[in-house]
Amino acid sequence: MMFAFTSPGAKLDNKFNNGSGPPTIRIQGQTFHRIGSLLPSDGQTPKFAQLYIYDTENEVSNRIDGLRKKNIDLRIIKNLTDMLYTNNAHAKSFCMERHRLNQGNIHNLKLRLIANRATNGRVYNQPTVYEVATLIVGDVDTTEERDIIMQRQRETLKCIDEFHASYLAYQYPLIFQYG
Repeated sequence: MMFAFTSPGAKLDNKFNNGSGPPTIRIQGQTFHRIGSLLPSDGQTPKFAQLYIYDTENEVSNRIDGLRKKNIDLRIIKNLTDMLYTNNAHAKSFCMERHRLNQGNIHNLKLRLIANRATNGRVYNQPTVYEVATLIVGDVDTTEERDIIMQRQRETLKCIDEFHASYLAYQYPLIFQYG
């Protein structure tokens, strides 16, 4: 979960874990992958997708801070992070948003991750360059129900539709290396 863009919507249950194996996750009911805002709330540490945008100068240490065991080789974490920024389309999208935020003067930034593939797939490809020109005809706030809108900051998490094209890729970016 160190590299995941989304929260699995479950809590780790350490009651059955003696510390020598992988963490045990006990889940009751249905799980939902959730995604938060682009930036953490004031005083909070970045989690999940926020790690790709917020305080990236300390990104490796921010990723390790969320773990119980801290004896991890920092070079491995750095190499995996670099691999994601090089190959993963979602990591590249968040990197572009980070550059926009760092430019300042943007107070209402939103990242819309489009899920609709009913038309030509290349029409809705995620941008691969930092400068994107967009012409939107119609109501900008109208969204498809499977689209994910990430706002700059908000307190609540948003559940991701299980039919979103990137549902699994957001949770398991090392398995879906290219997004």
